[in-house]
Amino acid sequence: MAAIKGSLNVKLSNYPPANAGALVKLTNPSTGQVIERKPFLDGSLVVRDIDPGEWQVQVLHPNVTLPLFAKPIRVLPQRLPTFVPVPIDPIDFRDTPIVDVPDANLAPVQQAASAVRTQASAVGGKGAGEVIRAEDWNQLVGAVTDLAGAVLELASLVSPRGHDHPEIATKIDEVQGNLRRFVTAFGQSLLELRRDIENENLRRYTVDMLDVGGVVGPARDRIIGRVAELETSLYATPVEFSAKMAATGTVLAAEVNEIAVGKGAEAAEFLATPQVQKVLTLSQSLAASGGQITAEEELGTYRRTGVALGGSKVGFLR
Repeated sequence: MAAIKGSLNVKLSNYPPANAGALVKLTNPSTGQVIERKPFLDGSLVVRDIDPGEWQVQVLHPNVTLPLFAKPIRVLPQRLPTFVPVPIDPIDFRDTPIVDVPDANLAPVQQAASAVRTQASAVGGKGAGEVIRAEDWNQLVGAVTDLAGAVLELASLVSPRGHDHPEIATKIDEVQGNLRRFVTAFGQSLLELRRDIENENLRRYTVDMLDVGGVVGPARDRIIGRVAELETSLYATPVEFSAKMAATGTVLAAEVNEIAVGKGAEAAEFLATPQVQKVLTLSQSLAASGGQITAEEELGTYRRTGVALGGSKVGFLR
């Protein structure tokens, strides 16, 4: 009898213009299988006959650098498709142009200045001892007055008091918002990648310790299963993940001690092996990591374990 396959029903909503260019990418972390499908213009997409289990669902768009949606989804072994709502945030596509503010019209100021020059020139050319008539004086005063008015007008056009640029302020707010969203998304992705690396190292060190101790059967499966629980919490908050790390570290240290007790006279030799020492160092650091509330605190734990263990944590990639 053939195994029952699963299906996914993906529905994009909130921003229909994004549906045309969207790409839904499904990745099976267990098998490495990757499925890419384009949704219909209404945002709907049904992917049938896929293996049940956990799938990483991403919604990509060529106009946006980061995924519009990224979340692990568990596909159930049933004919009814697993529904995956994907709300699209329209602000991800926002790119408000700066308002084109027209240049100040300085033609009236120029005309006033030209008229003042003509008025002042008309009363010039007086000789020594020549009488300045009241008419000439008044014309000169009028010219100076007009010049003062033109200068005031120029000052208000070029550098007005209390001037503001709301269009630039709006653009700056938008850029800041985009930057904050990018930093948040990038930081979360980096934290999840670091958790994946740490979990792989913990699993590798644990397996090496079990091999040295000759642990087989249900005890081996129980210990590895306990470590594997962390791998299902990659996307948890720092508070939730640190609590799981602390619990795993405590249990792992207890398991190592129980194995050592079972060794009897060989316990000291077992505990002194490099493989066991690495697990004990990691378990002690993890046990003390509970109560962390920020990503910075969690990353600090990984830095401390890196210093304690020495060497590269991505050596398994080579």
